[in-house]
Amino acid sequence: MVEPASLLEEIRFGYGPRLSAELAKGGLDADRLMAQLTADDPEGRAWDRPPLADRLALIATYNAEKQSDAGLQPATAKALQQVMVADAESFVARPAFASAGFVEQLVNLWANRITISNVSGQVPRYIQSFRDEAIRAHVGGKYADMLKAALWHPGMQFYLTQADSFGPHSEAGIKRSRGLNENLAREFLELHSMRVGYSQTDVTELAKLLAGMASDEKGQRVEPKRVEPGPKTILGQTFSDHNPVAEINRLVDYVARRPETARNVGFTLARHFIADDPPADLVDALAKAYLDADTDLPATYRVLLKHPAAQSDQRQKVRNPQEYAAASLRLVGLTSPDVRGVYDKLAKRIPSAMSAMGQPVFRALRPDGWPEVANGWMTPPMMAGRVDWAVTLAHLRGDWVDPVAMVQAAFGPYASPLLVQSVGGAEQRWEGLAVLLGSPEFSRR
Repeated sequence: MVEPASLLEEIRFGYGPRLSAELAKGGLDADRLMAQLTADDPEGRAWDRPPLADRLALIATYNAEKQSDAGLQPATAKALQQVMVADAESFVARPAFASAGFVEQLVNLWANRITISNVSGQVPRYIQSFRDEAIRAHVGGKYADMLKAALWHPGMQFYLTQADSFGPHSEAGIKRSRGLNENLAREFLELHSMRVGYSQTDVTELAKLLAGMASDEKGQRVEPKRVEPGPKTILGQTFSDHNPVAEINRLVDYVARRPETARNVGFTLARHFIADDPPADLVDALAKAYLDADTDLPATYRVLLKHPAAQSDQRQKVRNPQEYAAASLRLVGLTSPDVRGVYDKLAKRIPSAMSAMGQPVFRALRPDGWPEVANGWMTPPMMAGRVDWAVTLAHLRGDWVDPVAMVQAAFGPYASPLLVQSVGGAEQRWEGLAVLLGSPEFSRR
């Protein structure tokens, strides 16, 4: 089971405190947060979604029926649609209900850094599986393994149109007059790993190495007729066309151990948890820990949690809409079993609320994911979306809570006197709760 976190841990490294939940005393305890990586979290697991194997089986049935004389059966179409609807609900619900907030933050951080998005008919079927099996399964392991899982996942292959990539001199490439698609190669180097230190030639050579990659119900493989023959030189390393699956994985291991990747990982962690412009010494320390531990993420997290900036009570990060929505649900008690019916009714409104706040579920606009800095979430329409959400929750829960007590529950000693005064000065309880939830302070962690 997950050990109760402190208030600071819940705010900065989780999704905020839950109403009436037990909290540990004191500030940040690195060991306590690290223990979440291996702890059982039944409240989080309650939102588990079907694995890739089940999805592939359902998709295979769907495709077979579409091609049959009888046509697609309504039950199959409905089942696939229901899977995707429930996937989207879990995006806010899982962090709202889970006890291991640090784990949920890490899952969402890395799923955003190595993102796939709902931009085509195929991708939505795989997004949640990608988050669970390529990302969640590896947040407590090596980054090299996460990169391999992400690269080979069918969701990533569909998102970056890897099926369109043919070795120009391959059998299929010559026969069909097809060539390379560099999308996956470019994003792997630019966004998922190094960010700097590579050339266009490296991108092209990597695209040659990746040509023919496929992942489906038949498993992970490289289709021989699409393989570009001959050696490929990438970042000064030579890779052959023999056993291309092993060569692709060797490439990923090599790139994962590059100092540029280490620095990108360190910067990503520091920017997400500490500040939009993170301390340089922290980024340096994280990069060093990452390399010293051979891409082990927990060893890197521990350095983050031990740094003075992590222990500070200054809240410099703006919560993105997912974090904001989950934190508000936790604070007002809508994750309690006795009000589950109220939550279920509200859940239908969450997707539209997320869109109004600027983060439509699973629809990141670019391959680099959602913004990790404040100015990406602070436009007037987005802030109006937060106010609307605050008012909605306040009307639902205002008669059941004491808004002044809620300020203490949300922030404890970190609450500003102005916020306490503003909430306490509201004429009605629901108005006080709306002031709290709509305040700039509640949008920070």
